[in-house]
Amino acid sequence: MKIVWTTLIALGSSATVLFLLLVVAAGAITYYATHPPRRRFKRTPAVFGADFEEVEFPSRDGVMLSGWFVPPPAGATRHGAVILCHGMMANRTEELPWAAPLWAEGFALLMFDFRAVGKSGGELCTAGHFETQDLHGAVDYLEAREDTADLPIGVFGFSMGGAAAIMAAAEDTRLRAVATHGAYATLDRAIKQRCRHHFGPLAPIAEWVTHTLGEWLNWFPIPPSSVSPMEVVSRITPRPLLLLHGKRDRIIRASDARDLHAAASDPKELHILPRSSHKRIHRTLRDEAKERVTAFFCETLHPTKPNEMESEASEPQSEAPSAAPARAASRPVNAKPIGKPHVPQRSP
Repeated sequence: MKIVWTTLIALGSSATVLFLLLVVAAGAITYYATHPPRRRFKRTPAVFGADFEEVEFPSRDGVMLSGWFVPPPAGATRHGAVILCHGMMANRTEELPWAAPLWAEGFALLMFDFRAVGKSGGELCTAGHFETQDLHGAVDYLEAREDTADLPIGVFGFSMGGAAAIMAAAEDTRLRAVATHGAYATLDRAIKQRCRHHFGPLAPIAEWVTHTLGEWLNWFPIPPSSVSPMEVVSRITPRPLLLLHGKRDRIIRASDARDLHAAASDPKELHILPRSSHKRIHRTLRDEAKERVTAFFCETLHPTKPNEMESEASEPQSEAPSAAPARAASRPVNAKPIGKPHVPQRSP
């Protein structure tokens, strides 16, 4: 009997230690996700030969944001301006690979740090909720500049930046075209998936810890279930939407992209990237993915009057548009699927 009691006590102690370790680990991940470390910039747009300005502007709620304004190359035909939005625990430098081909094509670019990261103000990352206010502030900034006031504006966002782009565009028709890579459908689902990725079968406990700490310590300003790009994505129409997502993404599952696509209205386009994870696109597809994003903005961001835009958007369009009308200084546009063809369908 003594051996039995000793064994039970040992097992209970082990379970308690395991639970405490899980609480500490989940709490640490939650803290660093909402209070990300500020990393130094190792690269600038100079890596692809561009001049740039250090700029500051306010978010809609007053938080001061920092970024780079990158004017198009001298003598280039101006197509429009594109705002690039990074993911969680990153900064503006994350979007440099996507910026290079857009700049070469003649777009003005605004690359900025969301609140609480990089050189921007603020202390709390809200995983997309208040970041929509940051994006509204970025649009305000471009409209206030003399050299971009008359240009159509598009937005490209990765992960959290993609979710913020969808939610901001649902409220702001000044964003004329939206492209994302790895965007989540709902923040609640994103938390579940991240816990599963980090903690495996212990994910439900980690998820409970994340929600409990986030709400108790006010790290989540609103319930994560209320942050839902999927609920508002249909409001983007008649403006075009491009969704890219890695088929092997374990942080945000490809089913999120399929659900976003299903909830969106036309015109919309979805590419599931084979052999690609959340951030890393397979090396054989990287250039093609960047060319598709650049082509998308070449097709959709060209100066038109608002009534002309509505007329164009009301015409029937296929899910993956074919070549755009010829324009000076534009490379031929190829809208074929990236990698193997993908037939969008709802998740089971």
